[in-house]
Order: sequence, then C-alpha cells, then structure tokens
Amino acid sequence: MESWHWGSVAPHTYGHDFKDRNMFISQLQKAINDEASAIAFYEVLEGMAPARYRDFVTHAREDEMVHLRMFHRLYRRLTGHEPSVQVRATRFSSYKEGLELAFRSELEAAEMYRDMYLSTRVPKVRDILFRAMTDEMEHAQRFNFLYGVS
Repeated sequence: MESWHWGSVAPHTYGHDFKDRNMFISQLQKAINDEASAIAFYEVLEGMAPARYRDFVTHAREDEMVHLRMFHRLYRRLTGHEPSVQVRATRFSSYKEGLELAFRSELEAAEMYRDMYLSTRVPKVRDILFRAMTDEMEHAQRFNFLYGVS
C-alpha cells in the first residue's frame, strides 16, 4: 500500500465520488488526530502491559502508525495540503482501565471507518479504509482478550 498510483487526475476531480466530500475530509482529519492520539496512548499502555502480552499492544500501536501514514497521504492527496495533527492525551489510572478505553476507542474507530468506506466510491480510498477498519476490529479483539486475562 505504500505506492499508490493515482494517475494524472487532479485531487479536486474526486469530488463526485464522495457522498459529501467536505464531511469525508473532516472525518479524515478526525481519523488522523485519533490515530496519532492512539499511538501516544498505546506507548503508555505498552509500558504497563505484562511482558507476556506486551506484543499485543505493540502490534496495535504499529498498525496505528501505518494508518496514520496512510491517512496523512490520503489527506494530502485529496486536499493538496498537509493535515494538522493534534494529539489528545488519554488519561487513565490503571492498566485495566486503559484496556477498556482502548477497546472502546477501537470499536468507535471501526464504525467511523466503515461509515467513511460507505461514503465513497473511490477504490483506492476504500482499500485504505477497509484495511484500517479491519485492523481496528482486530485490535478490539486483542484488547478484549487482554482485559479478560488481567
């Protein structure tokens, strides 16, 4: 997924392939901020995880880094501008509370990516969203497992 070929079509010509292009770009900006925030959150959670299960959190964090790069490039392609990235700190007082917050945020992200997927007909954009959506569902399963064994 690193090297997409968009051809010589200008970004503004994709407008007719979105139900609401402005809404899509707004959601994409939210996704960028959420992914960046998740990376920071999972770095802390990773440090709290028992060594036996740390790789579960590491895997989710690394996927979020891939999503952030994909969304960043997509935003730049669709708008011609760099997105602003605002990292929001996730506050929690215990590992178990962090797992619950992670589980909930992963489910919310999967739903948002599903809605974004359904709002466009551009195959390359849908591929990006499908990858992120299915990764988020996998992360939710991982965090649910970790919650159960903690």
